[in-house]
Amino acid sequence: MDGAGAPELYRWQLDALTSWVRCGRRGIVEAVTGSGKTDVAIAAIVDASRRGRFVLVLVPSRVLMEQWYGRLTAALPDARIGRLGDSGRDHPGSCDVLVATRHSAASHRPEPPDEGGGLLVADECHGLGGGVLRRALLTSYVERLGLTATLERSDDAVADLLVPFFGGICHRYGFEEAIADGVCAAPRVAFVGVHLSDDERREYVATEQRLVDARHHLRGITGMPVTPFGDFIAAVAHLAEADSGADGRAAREYLDVFSARRQIVSQSSAKYELLGELAPAIREADGALLFTETVRGANHAINRLDPLVDIELITGSTARRERKEILGDLRGRRLDAIAAPRVLDEGIDVPDADLGVVISASRTRRQMIQRMGRILRRKRPGGRARFVIMFARDTLEDPAHRIDRDGFVEEIERIAEHSGVFDGRRFDEIDAFLSPPGPERVPEPERLDRYEAALAAARAGAAPGDEGEAPSDDEVVRALAAEVGGDAADAYLSFARAATDEEGLRAAAWRVRGRPPEPAAGAGDPPYLELPLVELPEVARPKPKPKRLSTGASPLAIRSVADGFRLTCTGCGQSSRPVRFRWQVHEETVACRCD
Repeated sequence: MDGAGAPELYRWQLDALTSWVRCGRRGIVEAVTGSGKTDVAIAAIVDASRRGRFVLVLVPSRVLMEQWYGRLTAALPDARIGRLGDSGRDHPGSCDVLVATRHSAASHRPEPPDEGGGLLVADECHGLGGGVLRRALLTSYVERLGLTATLERSDDAVADLLVPFFGGICHRYGFEEAIADGVCAAPRVAFVGVHLSDDERREYVATEQRLVDARHHLRGITGMPVTPFGDFIAAVAHLAEADSGADGRAAREYLDVFSARRQIVSQSSAKYELLGELAPAIREADGALLFTETVRGANHAINRLDPLVDIELITGSTARRERKEILGDLRGRRLDAIAAPRVLDEGIDVPDADLGVVISASRTRRQMIQRMGRILRRKRPGGRARFVIMFARDTLEDPAHRIDRDGFVEEIERIAEHSGVFDGRRFDEIDAFLSPPGPERVPEPERLDRYEAALAAARAGAAPGDEGEAPSDDEVVRALAAEVGGDAADAYLSFARAATDEEGLRAAAWRVRGRPPEPAAGAGDPPYLELPLVELPEVARPKPKPKRLSTGASPLAIRSVADGFRLTCTGCGQSSRPVRFRWQVHEETVACRCD
């Protein structure tokens, strides 16, 4: 099928696709927000459609379903693009590519329409580990591509489900690489400290001993990771969920107190006073985003700034049409800023902005990478990427705080063009730090010029055919593979837009190089990257598991039968043994056979 609207790839994107092909077209691309993960997937989808493969795209929301539908319609103008979710009721037999919300896919389970197996693409694949959503990971799809900024979860689903399904991480692309390549911009980062009020400080200190006691107990547990802080928190969450003894009580106490402390500092009145001082910088910015942890925090920001700047609020309950209008107003600069509690962190197509104001920083690495990516998108010459990260002094937010410190401060300082710590009462210094324009020379991301030159050289240098004719496609493929490597040559001919008219060369690559490797087991495994996993402590006293009416995830129904009543799985049809009275059904269990 025609892929004329397919994106022009950066070098890193072709490298990611090369790694994916090398892994048998199964793997997860872990790349930071704003670097172009979607273009990687679209190139893979165009290639799969050209090869006659059906494609299923799983997305987290209806908004993203529409975004993907628009992108795929442009990339594959001759293909039938379907939607499943919201008002979309398409099915695999009626389209070539089906974009489905993961809830709808988990419910309807859209299998590929033929025995070809198809390609499954999962956007924000880390979100598919839940007990219901995992039903959307259909094993009938032979080719599998996951996209995520960070493959992290608070449970065991990464190791137990996502890695076995996708195979592993086939390519990583972080902010350091993206900035060096010119794909993202290096930020100026101002850490601005404010002081808690007397009442806030007393409330904060009142939680100190409870937190110290819980921390002391937890760090004495055998196998408990102490650093980095993210691993410690993951282990604490594990114990809080699974342990019913003293360890579990300490873990739950720690999480409760830690959350209470974060709420105190995130809602500090001094932070919202500082927002008023930031109003001129927000007005002059080329779009500003205000990040909070709660709707209440976002409302406080709106109340403080509304008389000073044109600002709107987006929450999870904002209607789609209204959200679209607000984002359009920011894109058209009819708004100065948008305040949002988490809802802009993942997936939403947010307009370019050059100032991010973090009123309450998240301890979740994935969330902070999402927020950073909103501001660090590639800029024009002179364009800026700036962050103001507020923190309450002498609290867990303070960059100088060494206990329970996560790695976000180090991460953003490492990639920053300039960073500094400022007193919120010295706003002239903050303003002077934020004012300079961005660099006049912006690195041009490396595209595929090298491959195009190598292909031209391969045509010129390959052995001629019989009677002095032009070299055969097979000889050109061999020459290209000798120059750039076999896997890279395959990926270039399969995915690069500049090579979309090289149908003969693609066919030759399959003849000369053979089909891409299938995922293997044991010796000769595909070259997946190492996946750092948290070593969790053993649970000393496991919580009793609640009785489940079914071993599967499909809904159950009570059926009246001749000999009484049965529980029946609506997915596979398996039933419990019959019982005489209806109330007795709830004591039975269905041995579900759903995948």
